[in-house]
Amino acid sequence: MVRRICASGLVFLALAAFVLLPGFGKAAEFDVSKFNYDVGVLFAYGKNTHGANVQLYSLMPHWGKVFIPPGKQMGPFALSGIIEGVISIASAEETGFELGFTPMLKLSCLVFPSVLAHIEGGAGLITESIDSPALAHAFNFTPQVGGGVDIALTSQLALTVAYRFRHSSNAGIYNENPAFNVNFFQGGLNYYY
Repeated sequence: MVRRICASGLVFLALAAFVLLPGFGKAAEFDVSKFNYDVGVLFAYGKNTHGANVQLYSLMPHWGKVFIPPGKQMGPFALSGIIEGVISIASAEETGFELGFTPMLKLSCLVFPSVLAHIEGGAGLITESIDSPALAHAFNFTPQVGGGVDIALTSQLALTVAYRFRHSSNAGIYNENPAFNVNFFQGGLNYYY
């Protein structure tokens, strides 16, 4: 089941990137001289990988500082720091929610003038109020890693399509510490300024 979900997500990302790549009409190109900060929002669907069935519908706003823009010291690569929030509605035994934030590092590569691929990772804190045997506690840590693409809609605005794997646990603070792992499929907008 998990492999099927991951495979479906990767196929979706590949198709989205293929359809939106520059060759299918006159695409906008990024103006990397304006890559100092970025702000954006992702909408995500997530499902846990094992245990009781939990589905998450998330809003993930973020703000970031571009430390090294593409075309500078690292060639086509860029390095950013991001603070991302998460607000989720959970569908489990009963409807629940989660709130949290995650600081992350993001490594990007300008693949084409209009396509910026990235990988990102970090660890944050989250409070989860989800009635499910898959979660033992309301306070957890959330190490996570993912990747995706930003596709230029204008010189500063991008459509983002991404995948994220998130682990959630209490890091051994309590005796009961089941892992709550989630695959997220994300889409949204990102603005560089």
